[in-house]
Amino acid sequence: MLMDILGILIGFASIMLLFSLLVTAIVHGIQTFFSLRLKNLKKVLVTFLKQVDYLEESQLNALIADMDRRAPDQLFATAFPLKLSINKVKLSSIGLDEFKHIINNCKGLTLEEREQLCLKVEYYFSTLESIMRQRFTQWMHQLSIITAFVLCFLFQVNCFQLLSDLNNDSYYRKQLNLTAQQLLRQPIPKVADQYHGHEQPVIPTQLMSLNFEVQPEHWQDYYAKWNAQTLLNWLGLVFSTILISLGAPFWYNRLKDVMSWRDRLTPK
Repeated sequence: MLMDILGILIGFASIMLLFSLLVTAIVHGIQTFFSLRLKNLKKVLVTFLKQVDYLEESQLNALIADMDRRAPDQLFATAFPLKLSINKVKLSSIGLDEFKHIINNCKGLTLEEREQLCLKVEYYFSTLESIMRQRFTQWMHQLSIITAFVLCFLFQVNCFQLLSDLNNDSYYRKQLNLTAQQLLRQPIPKVADQYHGHEQPVIPTQLMSLNFEVQPEHWQDYYAKWNAQTLLNWLGLVFSTILISLGAPFWYNRLKDVMSWRDRLTPK
């Protein structure tokens, strides 16, 4: 009985980990494609610089343009040098000394204004860095929750139904046990931007082997009528979204813990 419960927990954690990895890969791709780090950097710095009274719009634009020109135009983000602005390498971070150097080279500012602005930047720079980190982290959390919900809806990931299937199907539990062993042999990323791209194609294949398909047959019937079953399905999707959005490191560690418990309790 105890081994069956541990088997259910292992299977459930394996599924949550697979979807968490998929969410991580998608969110990382969205962040890279839309240059969210760079947008976050620019937004915070522009908002800060707009509070400087003597800084005109043209000077502000010149400072932002100088930040964009830090990377040479000949460098591209892909192996194929397509001459598109979106394909060029753009630095998404800036150091204090580098920012002060850009200010000191800005045309239109007097020597006194440059010194005052450099002192202001030096005083607030650590605060600006904290704001950037917090803001970017919030963006990633929000994107992860939205992506997790979309995946749960498309694949109909209902945590209540999953637990029921795992409880009633011993073969399914064994299949997921093998999946868990494979997952624990792979390194797990701590954050989205450390995700190993070579692992991404494996995840959809593993999900398909576990009978997860996009838009399963008759999935729209779950929402055609408002009744107790429909409400239960929605609750299952919402809870699945919350659980998946806890992140791959969380589920990796939980899976490792449960596997360790099972190994200790298995008679030798």
